[in-house]
Amino acid sequence: MSINQRQYQQLTEMGISLWQHKQVIFNDVSSAQRNTEDDIRYLKQNIENLAELTKQTFFTDILLTLELSIGEVTAQKDHLDLGLFNWFFYADQNEVSPIQCVDNKLISPSVELIRKSPALKKQLWQVITTNLI
Repeated sequence: MSINQRQYQQLTEMGISLWQHKQVIFNDVSSAQRNTEDDIRYLKQNIENLAELTKQTFFTDILLTLELSIGEVTAQKDHLDLGLFNWFFYADQNEVSPIQCVDNKLISPSVELIRKSPALKKQLWQVITTNLI
């Protein structure tokens, strides 16, 4: 875009310099690489996984607590979309990291691990009541 002399003078009087094309170099990890890391970090989700989860009473009890039906849950690539929030499960089944919720993104161990651990059940309930209900 070209400008005339009058426009140039007005811009410089306002302290606005002309735009110049600069080569921008990002030292940050590319988004494709970041997505690959996320794919590795979280369990893959699909309709079959969701069907298995719906057979577990513990999972359906969680949905009832959140006043959600199974029909409102959709399996995305790496998480379950529950409408209110997205639920991600750690891919490493041995990883018992703390359950956390940030920006409507619930991250936890698998439902099976939570079901077997009273401490994880308590932590899940606290995170849900504090952040999601």
